[in-house]
Amino acid sequence: MKGLLLKEWYMMLRHAKGYLLVCLVFFTISIFSEGDTFFEAYPLVLAGMIPITLISYDERSGWISFGNILPCSRKQFVSAKYILAIIIAVFMTACTLIVHIIRIYSAGGGVQLGAGVIAGAAFSLMPPSFVLPAVFKLGSEKGRLAYIVVIAVVCACIPFLNMTSENYTVYADMSAIGFIALPLSLLIFAASWLLSVRFFEKREL
Repeated sequence: MKGLLLKEWYMMLRHAKGYLLVCLVFFTISIFSEGDTFFEAYPLVLAGMIPITLISYDERSGWISFGNILPCSRKQFVSAKYILAIIIAVFMTACTLIVHIIRIYSAGGGVQLGAGVIAGAAFSLMPPSFVLPAVFKLGSEKGRLAYIVVIAVVCACIPFLNMTSENYTVYADMSAIGFIALPLSLLIFAASWLLSVRFFEKREL
């Protein structure tokens, strides 16, 4: 498992630099945007797609077929992707926390810190939770439909995630919603993990 995680790290350094750069740009813009959470929420979606992108590179290089002769199970291969997704989610949540702190000082306290960070943590787990099972069952090419659907749904939901003081009364207690969303997202993520293992173990390579 350590070898698989190390492989994911090297692949991310090689193939995901563009993702991280775009996320940095969006986070920087979000600091100066007033009341618009798109530039803050979109990096969470984008970074959550990194494991899916790495699967695509695995398939192109023949790694998935080659991995059958290595001393690692298909369950471990799937688990490496999900562990990577967790690491990315933690990192992006930390970035969200930093952005929120900066926005609090620049906006005079108009940003709901706790609600924003908790919602961000839950939000970052959703893309891999819904897309990875389809990719492990159908492959990265056929699984692109799931990717498109998730992106469309997430982008449609972003306007409802505003954490400004003006919208706080409209959406009631966003902190309470965040505390509900986080365990729910973890439950969905765990179910997705088990489903992906089952799909990939039955898939013919």
